[in-house]
Amino acid sequence: MSVVSVKVPRWVKDKMKKHAGSVEWPEEVRKLLIQKIEELERADALERVVKILEGTPSAPRGTVEKLVRRDRESH
Repeated sequence: MSVVSVKVPRWVKDKMKKHAGSVEWPEEVRKLLIQKIEELERADALERVVKILEGTPSAPRGTVEKLVRRDRESH
């Protein structure tokens, strides 16, 4: 693992010390960082998908209904 240092206001550090017995701060910070990274990666992926979809032609109106109907009738 790598080490990351974070500066926080004194009052935050004091409150962290107060709750040190009930909270595992390194684990909480790790979870938060991982969640944020996953959130950003999902947003990036969504942005890429939207760009791809913007470049694809639209289907004529009624295409979905026709395809669904055809699929249902084929069974």
